[in-house]
Amino acid sequence: MPDHIFEKLIGALICESAAAMLAQRSRGADLHAGEALGQVFAWLWETTPDDLVAYVADLAAQVRHHAPGADPAFSLDDVLSAVGRASAAMPPAEGAAMLACLRAGLPAYL
Repeated sequence: MPDHIFEKLIGALICESAAAMLAQRSRGADLHAGEALGQVFAWLWETTPDDLVAYVADLAAQVRHHAPGADPAFSLDDVLSAVGRASAAMPPAEGAAMLACLRAGLPAYL
């Protein structure tokens, strides 16, 4: 798949997930970035983990600043919890390693 097509697809998926997370927060539900985004993030973790940090930063920027109804009070922990739930199908050790990498790398983007 050409890179420019992949960027459009993942961008749309991130925007959709951000909207869902904002709706979840408004209902007081547990935050979940969505199964589809979780699968894409798990694949990125296996193939290009450095790119994963930038995409999760995009998700954080959407929920905090850009999506309709964005909420600047969304914390890094909120975003990581939502990504962790979405990636629950990953083996536990891999999921924990991915979240540790994100926790270490995301502050440079935020």
